[in-house]
Amino acid sequence: MARDSAGAIKKMTEAASLADMMEIRLDVMESFDLKEIIRAAAKPVIVTYRSKKEGGKGLARYETRVRHLIAAIEAGADFVDVEFSMPQIYRQEIFKTAGSSRVIVSKHFSSNTPPKDRIEQTFRKMSATGADIVKIVTYAMEPEDNLRVLGLIPLARRLGVRIIAFCMGRSGRISRIFTLVMGGYLSFASLEEGQESASGQIPAREMRKMIEMLS
Repeated sequence: MARDSAGAIKKMTEAASLADMMEIRLDVMESFDLKEIIRAAAKPVIVTYRSKKEGGKGLARYETRVRHLIAAIEAGADFVDVEFSMPQIYRQEIFKTAGSSRVIVSKHFSSNTPPKDRIEQTFRKMSATGADIVKIVTYAMEPEDNLRVLGLIPLARRLGVRIIAFCMGRSGRISRIFTLVMGGYLSFASLEEGQESASGQIPAREMRKMIEMLS
């Protein structure tokens, strides 16, 4: 979470000893040079433009979002995150340009956790897009909401789909750790307390200790 390229590079340098990869959130940036940022990255980079509809700050038109993500691919981003809510005609432009960059197709339920059948139906539709990784994140209102989302991981394994699945919110913090224990592709942590990009994130140092203890 940075305002400009210099800020992003500074934070990436701080995160390099803690993280296995890093996410650049373009929707919170006032200016950015993707070539400069990606060239400076010591670890693989995910480039994301998160819309306000899905819990981010972005208000740009679809054409602008597509342009940013294609620019990230051309600059050598390891991953780009494409929202499933983006109309297919725009999504396909990014998929066709992806090259060696891997595409994460994402869906965020920012205020609740839908019923099990709806989540599974959404997952199956997202899997059919041809994305390299499917990301489904919900907001946990109560601890048992975590079970519905983490339950997608064994389903994804049976279908041969890489998945990122966990819950936001205070009640969802446990899922951010257990998704990795269960075989989720990755989880997200903040660089420091107060620098969270989503509700319920755990600082990276603390999260590493918990994962090491559990494994």
